[in-house]
Amino acid sequence: MKEESKPLLFSMLINFICSSTKLVVGIYCESKSMIADGFHSISGFITDIIAYFGTKLSYKKANKKYPDGFGRIQYLVDLFIAAVILLMGIYTIYNSIVNPSHPINVLWIIVIIFTVILKLINSRFLMMKGLKHNSPILITTSKESEDDMITSLGVVIIIILSQFSSQIEILQYADTVGGVILGLLIVKTSLGLFKDNILSLIGEVEDNYEIETHIKSILNKYEEVSYKDMELVKNGNYYTLELYIDILKNIRVYKLLTIESEIRNKIKKLKYHIKFIDINLSHKLVEKG
Repeated sequence: MKEESKPLLFSMLINFICSSTKLVVGIYCESKSMIADGFHSISGFITDIIAYFGTKLSYKKANKKYPDGFGRIQYLVDLFIAAVILLMGIYTIYNSIVNPSHPINVLWIIVIIFTVILKLINSRFLMMKGLKHNSPILITTSKESEDDMITSLGVVIIIILSQFSSQIEILQYADTVGGVILGLLIVKTSLGLFKDNILSLIGEVEDNYEIETHIKSILNKYEEVSYKDMELVKNGNYYTLELYIDILKNIRVYKLLTIESEIRNKIKKLKYHIKFIDINLSHKLVEKG
């Protein structure tokens, strides 16, 4: 839990600074765009809070009713974040069509660039930690932070371009067209997250040649058994493995149990976060090789 909670707390702090700064400056400058962008950034702060408590729930210990643990709760949290990102995209499209361009305010530009830099740092940090700890929540939160950053940066670029509309007539549409394009890109990101997390939530079997190769190499060290098949299902930040093994020789039960225990321990020591392993044994009385 500590591996994910610290990055999420860091992300909460970044999002709180970004949203509060935009709101304060927006009210001070009487800028509707800045205030709207501030409320836009609050969504990141809210999703971080949901992600934090969702992660805590996903680390509950497995029990008889839920033998594979509660890791899939992370996918429910990610679906919520995807819904927030979708709303962000729709809001961006709506705001681009309804609200006209505003004159450039130097303080406004400085604040946006400042928050963009913070969001960039936050996004890269969350992605790095998410990949390191195999955490779907951190990776999804990273994408949400990146989308917020791109939106803010895009709005700045679009408004700067629109200021030259009197010299270049086509740029009078830059604000509307650019905002719609940004909104559509954010909607596309959210739909991708919906698809990935729904498939993971229903327990999609994952094909992972690298993990399969390592498991085969472990089994090859035992002449009594051989690899038959495997099913790998991701549950949040860990895997559940259904492993099928052929028994090649007649061996005593205690010896077979010893081999099974050794295989289980060796697989759990791999770097792939395989937490639950169910080994299915079947007889195939032929010589290995």
